[in-house]
Amino acid sequence: MKIATSSSFSLMFLTILVLSSVDALACTCELPLRNLTLKQKVNEARKKSKALFAGQVLEVTANADVQSVVVRFKVQRSWKNLPAKEVSIVTGRGGGDCGYAFSVGETYLVYAYSIASKSLGTNICQRTAKITDVREDLEILGKGREPHKSKP
Repeated sequence: MKIATSSSFSLMFLTILVLSSVDALACTCELPLRNLTLKQKVNEARKKSKALFAGQVLEVTANADVQSVVVRFKVQRSWKNLPAKEVSIVTGRGGGDCGYAFSVGETYLVYAYSIASKSLGTNICQRTAKITDVREDLEILGKGREPHKSKP
């Protein structure tokens, strides 16, 4: 009986020790914009973004030295600051770092922000989503521009 109690206590102690010593990654997003219409929310997100585009994921590459991935897109339409036919953005790997899980071959509407000098990033706190899930955003945004035309 004494051995069982001692083993239980040791197991509980180790569990607490392990759980308390793990570096926690926590995603914290701003609270949603309340009392705004969808049109106002989309326009505010467009205003805050550095670039806004629809594009198909060509490649997702993990950065070995940091907890992020680089996602390369073929740009189909652009609403802000993207005249290029291809663009790469950075996002987290997920698991608490707010990273967006992009899938190769899927098409997304990406609200990107500026990071570092000339890099772009996005995460789950933005309005970024699969193109099939943002019909209303696209109606509000309008036609956009093809990437080979001049900057919007």
